[in-house]
Amino acid sequence: MSDIGPLAVARALHIAATVALAGAFAFRFLVLPPATSEPADAVGSRHAPAAVAARWESTWCSAALVVAVASWLGWLALTAASMSGTAVAQAVEPDVLGTVLARTTFGHLWVVRSACLLALAACLVVARRGDGARVTTADALAACLALLLLLTIAGTGHAVAGEPAQRLAHLSIDALHLLGAGAWLGALVPLLFVLGRAAGTAAPAWHVLAGVAVRRFSVLGVFAVFLLLGSGLANAVWLVGSWDALGATSYGRLVEAKVALFAVILVIAAVNRVHLTPRLELASTHDRALRALRRNAIAELAIGAAVVCVVGALGVTPPPAHEHAPGMRTMSSVTSADEGDRARPEAHPR
Repeated sequence: MSDIGPLAVARALHIAATVALAGAFAFRFLVLPPATSEPADAVGSRHAPAAVAARWESTWCSAALVVAVASWLGWLALTAASMSGTAVAQAVEPDVLGTVLARTTFGHLWVVRSACLLALAACLVVARRGDGARVTTADALAACLALLLLLTIAGTGHAVAGEPAQRLAHLSIDALHLLGAGAWLGALVPLLFVLGRAAGTAAPAWHVLAGVAVRRFSVLGVFAVFLLLGSGLANAVWLVGSWDALGATSYGRLVEAKVALFAVILVIAAVNRVHLTPRLELASTHDRALRALRRNAIAELAIGAAVVCVVGALGVTPPPAHEHAPGMRTMSSVTSADEGDRARPEAHPR
C-alpha cells in the first residue's frame, strides 16, 4: 500500500505529540514541586525556577497541541484515502469524509478526540491569560483532557479488531501502555529543560529544583516501567502469538526492534537512578552528575523517538494473531457500520 508510509508517519507524530502533552502535565503535577516550596524571597516571583518551568511547559504544550491537531487531521485524510481507495485529494471531499466520520469506528473516535483537542486548546488559552484559581482550574481540566487524549489512542489500535469478549481487556492493556509512555517519555522533555537550566547556571535555586525533580521523576519512572513491561508483554503474547512469529513476520520484527530499543532506555534509566541520582546529593559530584543526567535524558528522548516511530509502523502492520486466528473479524467489519462502506480490509487504520 502506497499510503502505509504516510499513515505510519501521521500516527507516530500524533502519538508523540499526545505523549508529550500528557507527560508535561504529569511533570507539572507529579514532579515539579509547588511554588510555595521555594525560598521565601522567590515565592510569587516570575523568575522563580518553578514559575519559569511552568511557563516553559505552557509554551511546550501549545507547540505539542499544534502538532497533535495537524497530525490528527492528516490521519483522518489518509484513513479516508485508504477506506475509499482514492487519492488523498479525492478522499477529503465532504461526501467521503462524511461517510468515514459517520459510519466507521475510527470516524466516531475521531470526532470525540477532536472535541477533546479543542477543549484542551481553550484550557491552555485560559491558563495563559488567567490568574489564581482560574488558572489552577484550567490546568487541572487540561491535564484531564490530555490524559483522556492519550488513553483513547488505544481505540485506534489493533485491539478494536479483536474478539468482542477480549476487546475491553485488550483496550485496557493498550491504554496502560500509553499511560506508561506518557509518564516516562512525555515527562522527560520538561525534566530535560530543568536539567539544562540547572547545568547552565550557578543559581542554587535551579540546582535545588533539579535535584527534587530528578528524585520525583525517578519514582514516577519506576511506576512507568512496570506499566510498560507488563502491558507490553501482554500485548506481545496477544498479538504476536508465538516465538516463531517474532522473526518470521514483519510485525514480529518490529516488536523485536521496539523491545531492543526499550531495553537500551531501561539500562540508561537504571544508571540514572542507581548511580547518578545519589551523586546529586554530594557537593563534590553534583555538577558532574547533573551534566551526565542531562546527556542521558537526551539519549533517552532520542531512543524514545525511535520507539514511537516503530509504534507508528506497528499500527499499520497486521499482527500474526489476527492473520491466523480463526473467526477473527475482518478489518472492514471493524471500521464499517454498514455493509455498503467502501473500506478495504487491508487498509484499516490500526
